[in-house]
Amino acid sequence: MIGQRLTMIAHVERNSVTGKDAWNMPLPGVFQPHAEVPCFAYSKSGRDVVDGKKNVVVQDTRMMFALGIDIRENDQVAKITDRKGNILIRGPLRIEGAVEFKHNHQEAALVRVA
Repeated sequence: MIGQRLTMIAHVERNSVTGKDAWNMPLPGVFQPHAEVPCFAYSKSGRDVVDGKKNVVVQDTRMMFALGIDIRENDQVAKITDRKGNILIRGPLRIEGAVEFKHNHQEAALVRVA
């Protein structure tokens, strides 16, 4: 069962600002706490990127969580903790792309917000 696998807690935030400014650009986001949900986050793979001036390692970080949880694209994860509250992954991390529905859970890609 998926519930046994969800050993972490994602502290999810949602943008509370909508609309555009005088130049028709989106207003800057203001993220407010939305939910604390059981999850399991993991790195799917890592790869080296070299651009001539710097070397970086890019990791595909993903998070799985239960079906029916209200998490959407562009939500933000402030942090991921264990059940005792110890921080395992520091945020903020943005939910990128559509949330994928698997047969017994949902999955989302996470991207670090600079």
